[in-house]
Amino acid sequence: MTNDAQNRNAAAASARRIGGVAVLAVRAALRTRTVAALLALLAACVLVLPGVVKGDGTPEGELHILLTYTLGFAFGLLCLATLWAACALFAAEIDSARMQLSAVKPVCAAEFWVGKWLALLALNAAALLAVYAGVYSQVRWRMHRDGWEVIEQPVSRHVTRPLLPTPREEARDTLADLRARNELPQGYSERTILRVLEEKAHEKYTEIPPGGRQSWRFRLSRPLYADEAVTARLRFETEYNTRAQVSGICRLGSVETARAVEVPLDDFTLKEIEFDVEARAFGQVPAAGLRTFELSFAHTGDAQRAAGLLLRFRKDVALLTPGGSFWMNLMRAAAVHWSVLALLAAFGLTLSVCFSLPVAAFVATVLLVLTMVGNSVVQVVSEEDAQKWSNRAGVMVSRTVHGATRRALQAEPLAALTNGERLDAGMLRVSLGWNALLLPLLLAAAGCAVLRRRELADTE
Repeated sequence: MTNDAQNRNAAAASARRIGGVAVLAVRAALRTRTVAALLALLAACVLVLPGVVKGDGTPEGELHILLTYTLGFAFGLLCLATLWAACALFAAEIDSARMQLSAVKPVCAAEFWVGKWLALLALNAAALLAVYAGVYSQVRWRMHRDGWEVIEQPVSRHVTRPLLPTPREEARDTLADLRARNELPQGYSERTILRVLEEKAHEKYTEIPPGGRQSWRFRLSRPLYADEAVTARLRFETEYNTRAQVSGICRLGSVETARAVEVPLDDFTLKEIEFDVEARAFGQVPAAGLRTFELSFAHTGDAQRAAGLLLRFRKDVALLTPGGSFWMNLMRAAAVHWSVLALLAAFGLTLSVCFSLPVAAFVATVLLVLTMVGNSVVQVVSEEDAQKWSNRAGVMVSRTVHGATRRALQAEPLAALTNGERLDAGMLRVSLGWNALLLPLLLAAAGCAVLRRRELADTE
């Protein structure tokens, strides 16, 4: 027998052992009342919560409740259930001395870990599929019952942000400008100033005063064809964070056809400007479609009475183009949520190898809270507060946690669904690769090393 054949046989035997561990774990979970209780809670969340929480009576309000509150609450339940169940899987077998019964088959530590992890992934996939299918069914039923207009129905649109310098490049330019004007903040190193400028780049506001004009250039990832429309969206704040009378002219032009459309505005608006333009309005659309656009806004309000508009160019300015069906976007959101649950399952399994069940559950809960609080602290804390001796330890921990979890939690599927924004393929790849592959692989290596030395040393 050749080495290749031996390797294939060994891989097949390992896969069978992993599958056996996974099947046993799934059967054991289904025999408990915990799974039934979780399913009952999820069913109540999907079926009862939308009727209890009242919206503003509009289709947009009902959709917001279904997508944000219902899916958010169900996902929170699954997060806690996954984390605590993972903490119990190994810890329960170790505490009851049942680990050796499985080890004599023989099954190595990695096969134990992967099998139980796959069992949790399968259960989570089934639960998420049921939750998302229930929410989608409710959306379809309400659309049919209330007769939602086409403009009121949920959509999936590509979001294109303006072409801007990277946050690091912008931070360096700002630092150079401050240095040239001798206005660098005192008491901070240039490295600290550069880091703060880079972190706050996405939240940087720029004012468009009355009489002012601002323009942005866009490059679509997918071309706009003749039978489609593009939506321009500008969100802004005012000086007193209130509704404002906005007067101005929005101009959206295609670089390929050198044609533009002007949209005059004179409206008492809720801090958002949004308008649609058919592709044919830009002239003869080439067969390859339109990709490059330029959007400008001229503030024509009275300089004595009108307030300036404050915009975050990286977040508040966008072009929206058709991005497939809402159902497929819902599936992409489910995949992002599933990847987060995969990471929580891996984290809980590794803790269950290292600690007893009560300790593992306590550590997991504390770290989960630290992650939630830490990300919020990093967003709101100022550098002056961070320098105070009483805050240094907390800010340091928050920044460390934020740095470790930033990639894992950067996708916001519920916000994208509610806003009708397509979850792009790059974000989906990062979420799946980081949460469902790379981090679980590192956690598996750590968990298997501990498991091999603690529980399987006599059997391997």
